[in-house]
Amino acid sequence: MELMRAKFGFIETKEEDASLIQDLLALMHLHHVDYTNFFRALGLFQTGTESLNEPLRDFFLDRESFDQWARRYKERLCEEGSRDDDRLVRMNRVNPKYVLRNYLAQTAIEKAQQKDFSEIDRLLTLLQNPYSDQPGMDVYAAPPPNWGKHLSVSCSS
Repeated sequence: MELMRAKFGFIETKEEDASLIQDLLALMHLHHVDYTNFFRALGLFQTGTESLNEPLRDFFLDRESFDQWARRYKERLCEEGSRDDDRLVRMNRVNPKYVLRNYLAQTAIEKAQQKDFSEIDRLLTLLQNPYSDQPGMDVYAAPPPNWGKHLSVSCSS
């Protein structure tokens, strides 16, 4: 629960947190939301006005469902006096921008089979600091392309 508290940016744990967290996870599952990118973007949640949270709404087909959840989340953040800037820093410490996705590993494997190890080197460098923005590396934070969504890479690859 401690990690989930941190991923959501809560300063303290409250009884209603479990319900709030479970409801968002169910909504994300239903809408096939990319967990890594969403949690990173959730750090940008603004308690000031709903219009500032438009990029978060875009993760969901049913935006009204997200809006209902977001109202509860905003109330919860305001209850504990959460400041948007401070919360962003806390959340970015536990929500990575970059993760080794199967399609990235597969691309690196294919290049390595051709004796080109540049992609392995690039991924190693990138993943040494997955929580920080790295110039020119946004392509590695993108959701998987269609061809890579159901790719399975084994440990022996």
